[in-house]
Amino acid sequence: MIVPATVEFLDIAGLVRGASKGEGLGNQFLANIRETDTVVQVVRCFEDEGVIHVEGGVDPARDIDTIQIELALADLATVERRREKAQKSLKSGDKTARAEMDVLEKIQPALEAGRSARTVELTDDERAVARNFFC
Repeated sequence: MIVPATVEFLDIAGLVRGASKGEGLGNQFLANIRETDTVVQVVRCFEDEGVIHVEGGVDPARDIDTIQIELALADLATVERRREKAQKSLKSGDKTARAEMDVLEKIQPALEAGRSARTVELTDDERAVARNFFC
């Protein structure tokens, strides 16, 4: 087993519906996630009158859906911005832009369907291109 030299845990609480559009701590939350190598979702499954839930009640399945949708929407916005940039670069004959467009054309439909970009089958070279999209 290979263990990283350092492991840092970051608790980012409070992703709410609309975070991809700036609701709650949206943009800050999503920026923190982009800086991580791994995301582990922990959702609340207990009732406690002393702990308020932003949606008014505990529903782990809804909370998981909210997280997945908000992350996909944020990634979709990133993909759309990258497409615009790559299209401009394509006009000048940039080979990197062609590779980016090819990958973006694979990823965008998955995100539009509410699926994660990681569900898209990519070659090793395409994965290397995609890693640069979300930095």
